Amino acid sequence: MPSTPVSVSPERLTKNPNNPRRYFNDEKLDQLRTSLQEAGILVPLIVYENPDEPGQYVLMDGERRWRSALDLGFSEVPVRVVPAPTPLDNLIQMFNIHAVREEWSLVAIALALREVIRVSGENREGRLAELTGLTRSTVRRSRRLLDLPINELDLIQSEAHLDRTEQIHREDLYLEIDAAESVLRRQLPEIAHKYTRPRIIRAFAKKRESGNLPNVTDFRYVAKLVKATNSDLVKRDTVLTAAEELIQDVSATPLETYERVAAVAVGQQEMARKAELLTEALGALPRDDKLSSRLRQHLQRLRAGITELLD
Repeated sequence: MPSTPVSVSPERLTKNPNNPRRYFNDEKLDQLRTSLQEAGILVPLIVYENPDEPGQYVLMDGERRWRSALDLGFSEVPVRVVPAPTPLDNLIQMFNIHAVREEWSLVAIALALREVIRVSGENREGRLAELTGLTRSTVRRSRRLLDLPINELDLIQSEAHLDRTEQIHREDLYLEIDAAESVLRRQLPEIAHKYTRPRIIRAFAKKRESGNLPNVTDFRYVAKLVKATNSDLVKRDTVLTAAEELIQDVSATPLETYERVAAVAVGQQEMARKAELLTEALGALPRDDKLSSRLRQHLQRLRAGITELLD
């Protein structure tokens, strides 16, 4: 990279189509413009000359500063010119340049990752993480977003420039919906036969749109609802009916449905597992060892509680 920057007109620059940071918060852009008005651009933009248009440059780093310079009418901006990369190198360098930046939109990363997959032909999670500098978890979550129906992905993109508190169609909402939909259709084949994946996802998204879903993590109760089918306290048909209500009734919430239909049964399943672990632990205690007074006290209380329940 040259040690000395040069000055060029911002009109001679174009944004990089492979910049993972595709969405910019309006309020933060205003703050940046105010800063640039007072101090100018102190950190040069990184660009390469457009091979198809001599004298024109493509941004590698500094799109927010460039946008602000255009808005403020700057006649020149400082840039450092680097060699033009190959399409794949361009994608990888964009990830590496921006890997340390905060407040990336996951949907923007996902869309850029889709381009990396297309250009490189690489589809392995670990290799994609190595190429882009992303964690495997981020790669996995990005690919789950890319598997969403296109209309849902469009809704996420349409709000990506807003503050998270103003977004309805957030990435974390759809990741929770995706997990709930997956367990519902996998564990209840009757649901998978009757309802398509896009229909369930749209039905669940409407709960957030209508204001009936206070917490996106409430969709985790769908998995707990399905778990009740393994209990002898709840009939499978009851769980199926509740699952259909969740899909058909926008006002039905996962938490309320779980508490009404499955909470007692699942609570007892979890208690049974704890009892099993305790039984194993007690069986492992040497019979010739003396019990501490504290353990003896709790075991006596436990025995009394068990006797009361069983009687």
